[in-house]
Amino acid sequence: MNQCFNLSTVVDLAASNSVKGVQYYRRMQEMAEDSVAREIFHRLAEEEGEEQRALLKVARAEAEKEQNGMNEQTYCYLSALGDELKFPYDYLEEFKAVSPREALEIGIQAKKDAILLYHEFLNRCVSQEARNILLHLLESEQRNLLELRDYMREICPTGCKYPPKNGNTDDQL
Repeated sequence: MNQCFNLSTVVDLAASNSVKGVQYYRRMQEMAEDSVAREIFHRLAEEEGEEQRALLKVARAEAEKEQNGMNEQTYCYLSALGDELKFPYDYLEEFKAVSPREALEIGIQAKKDAILLYHEFLNRCVSQEARNILLHLLESEQRNLLELRDYMREICPTGCKYPPKNGNTDDQL
């Protein structure tokens, strides 16, 4: 690998992933058959756009410090966390999440993934400006996760039945 192993590069990659998230959520919004699901996806697309702008600020702030080198293993770990975010790479993949429940499931998982990634960034950044932005992003993601979870409980008060993943029909929220 001939890449520069620094936090600003990884954060910049995460910002690029947010662009993919905006595109994904907008496509899901178009495909949703339910107005509530469309609204959920619209909101998630807007939030992704805000996250992308904030992450670009973090990357710039860290790049200005130019002192946050990391070893290849740490770089690969952070990159892998970013790669594991919920958005599909294959734009030809069918978009099947058309119900509010499915929209919420996707949003909840994406929020959890982002919270983990942003904590890892926060633990490694040196710029106080970047730390402040990340703290704000974390608070926002945590608040949004709780809102999505509460909304899931409203539409599925006794728990939503998930499609069986491994033959187990007892999977519930």
